[in-house]
Amino acid sequence: MAEKGVEYFFTFRVRKRSKPSPRYEGILKTHRFYIEYYSLLSGQNPVQLLVNGSEPRIVFPARFTEALVSFAEELGGKIIEVRKVRPPRASAFYEKPVVVLPSEIAFRRHLLFSLVASTYRKPEKLNMLRSLILNLNANFLNILTTIALERYSELRSRSDPVWHWYMMRVGRAVKVLYKLD
Repeated sequence: MAEKGVEYFFTFRVRKRSKPSPRYEGILKTHRFYIEYYSLLSGQNPVQLLVNGSEPRIVFPARFTEALVSFAEELGGKIIEVRKVRPPRASAFYEKPVVVLPSEIAFRRHLLFSLVASTYRKPEKLNMLRSLILNLNANFLNILTTIALERYSELRSRSDPVWHWYMMRVGRAVKVLYKLD
């Protein structure tokens, strides 16, 4: 009997902004993207897990969604489905990819990349971040992502509407540590 392993995948969800942002056009004007990471046993269907309303391992605001998908492909991830989704009471659609990551290390590298990238305002520094994350020591990577995952599990039940910013301090700490800002 083959041993069942754990697989990881991510997708995006949008949430309505409290007020429209004049900095953006289209769906970003009225909504903000969040990245959701899930884990499943090998052999399970990720799309079915999403349909059943499974709880994600971690969720936080995301920027530069195309760069996040591109980095996942660089890590060996595969896009298994792309849906066009229209949020309730919105006139614009957005693409919702489901991207399966090949291993736990790829999941952790992508998670840290996403945390740091979400703290940037402009995409110019993402290439430097990309090379840093790809060459980061696996033990240090494990420590940083474990901190983020634990903060998420501790803080998600808070009634504070900005709880996720406390969890994203891991991304800001990496920027300061490696002088990326």
